[in-house]
Amino acid sequence: MEANIKLLQRMTEWAGFGAKTEQLIFAQFNELLTKVPLLYFVLLVSSLALTYTYYGVAPDYLTVYVAAFLSVACILRAFKWYRFRFQQFTQQQALHQIRMTVVFSIIMGIGFSIWGFALYDYGDISLRVHVAYYMSVTVIGIIVCLLHLPAAVWSTTLTVGAPFVVFFVNTGELIFVAIAVNFLLVAAVLVLITLSYYRAFSNVIAAKEELQTQHQHTQQLNIQNELLANLDGLTELANRRSFSKHLSKKLRDNIDRQSFVVALIDLDGFKPVNDIHGHAAGDRVLKEVSQRLIKVLKGKGFLARIGGDEFALVMDHDNNHEAIQGLGNNITKEIQKPFEMRTGLVQISGSCGFAIYPEGGESVDELMDSADFALYEAKTAARGSSIIFSGEHKRLIKQKSKLELALNQSIKNSELSLNYQPIVDGKTGKTIALEALARWSNPQLGMVPPDEFIMIAEKSGMVTEITLYLFEKAVRDLKNWPEHLFLSFNLSVHDVMNKQTLQRLSAILQEQSVSAQRVQLEITETIMMSDLEHCSSTTKMLQQKGFMIALDDFGSGYSSLSYLHKLAFDNLKIDRGFVKNLLEDPRSQGVVKTIVELCSSFNVSCTVEGVETAEQRDLLLTLGCQQMQGYYFCRPAKIEDLTL
Repeated sequence: MEANIKLLQRMTEWAGFGAKTEQLIFAQFNELLTKVPLLYFVLLVSSLALTYTYYGVAPDYLTVYVAAFLSVACILRAFKWYRFRFQQFTQQQALHQIRMTVVFSIIMGIGFSIWGFALYDYGDISLRVHVAYYMSVTVIGIIVCLLHLPAAVWSTTLTVGAPFVVFFVNTGELIFVAIAVNFLLVAAVLVLITLSYYRAFSNVIAAKEELQTQHQHTQQLNIQNELLANLDGLTELANRRSFSKHLSKKLRDNIDRQSFVVALIDLDGFKPVNDIHGHAAGDRVLKEVSQRLIKVLKGKGFLARIGGDEFALVMDHDNNHEAIQGLGNNITKEIQKPFEMRTGLVQISGSCGFAIYPEGGESVDELMDSADFALYEAKTAARGSSIIFSGEHKRLIKQKSKLELALNQSIKNSELSLNYQPIVDGKTGKTIALEALARWSNPQLGMVPPDEFIMIAEKSGMVTEITLYLFEKAVRDLKNWPEHLFLSFNLSVHDVMNKQTLQRLSAILQEQSVSAQRVQLEITETIMMSDLEHCSSTTKMLQQKGFMIALDDFGSGYSSLSYLHKLAFDNLKIDRGFVKNLLEDPRSQGVVKTIVELCSSFNVSCTVEGVETAEQRDLLLTLGCQQMQGYYFCRPAKIEDLTL
């Protein structure tokens, strides 16, 4: 049964009666718009010619009235199809006209055939041949004009062609029998050609439809790719590429040079969220931050996520510093609200840097650099604050550029040197180690504070070269110290992240024949938290090479017991901020005592920085502190000025 159904479907499709798509229906209809008027023109001309030859031979009702009726019908149908060219059709309307064409082809075919047969009896042999010629041409004309409509071809062939053959074969006249047979063969060939042409026509339409579908699919993919290329997948905000395009367009379109602001927003304390609570929690925080920023902006401005925890904003705004500062405060307050995680509440902060067009720059790079500089100043001054780029910042940039140029030549010109500050035993006052401190003296700039040139070195990428240069100087000094003293040397975040730099430190010790056990590498808590896993593995590797590791400035960053046990270190240096008010603040005393006990439980040593008075020293001793460092014992000095 199923095989028969499939066979019937194939035969139906072969004969041109299969299901039609929308594209095929309109393709057929468009072809009929030109072919149907031609069909009726052929019928009209042929009918008028036959009327002319039979006029006066056959009765008037056949040669005048019936002929006139059929002629008017042809003219009306042709005119109607001509008017269709100027109308819009739906799929259903087009399909209806196609079906009506099939119906009219049958009606008109039968009508003209009956008229021809009626005229046949009134003529002599020559007139009868004209009837045969007229009817055969009519059928062939219909077939040719309706190539794109197999249903009309089949119906015309069966309703007109079949009676034609039967009629003229039954006349018994040899010439008419020959005409009938000839017509039958020609009609059969034309029908096959028609069906073959229609299948090719259908295939072309199907191919066009497939190409159109593929084109639409490609366009959709292009649109999706364009969206993905300009969209941040996590927060669904614009990404860096989209932000740059938007800012470039805004600058191009801003013919009147209207003021607007560019802001960079960076999250403070986001890295520990990933390390402590996991990356899934970090992603949730970023999504929530994006929603909070959207809430603050209230549909104004163009917001994007341009980095891991960095967002950017372009917003129309007048040059009102107070209003812009208010926007920055609203942003930072919203970010500071706690985030609810499955592991508990998480709290971070956010810093903002603003650049105002055109004062802060007139190009994308200038505006971004200005906003970035303001952001850096905000993070340096007080995390969770916002700063607007100003003329003073321009001056600082020029000054730092000048410093950077000079710093590039500092090693070549032997301008970098080392001072040392002792680390002492608080009970005996005996020096147990010396911390190396970088100094830079330039002929034009004078003494440049370490905080200034180290920051520039880190941002410019020169810090690694400076580290290796100063470390080699420190190791050469270390060779001349008493054996009980060790060197404490600070590493930057670039040094800790660079495996080649760390390998070079070991190589320098080998070249100078100095044991790594006499060197303590100081790494700040902030650096450790920038990449907890990497720093932990790095410090373990350094310990395996023999280095001691000190966790510097403990308490100045994101101190947390939840991560402290993950770090590999031998010494914990308590930040001077706890010592400053130690005598007056019982809480500082409690914190210091707790840290000392913590170090004892971890079996690591503890050093207190910033000791400036005998009273501070004595109180620290009672709290359990033994290793100390500060101006009370000794200020940083050149090695030759120290008594070892």
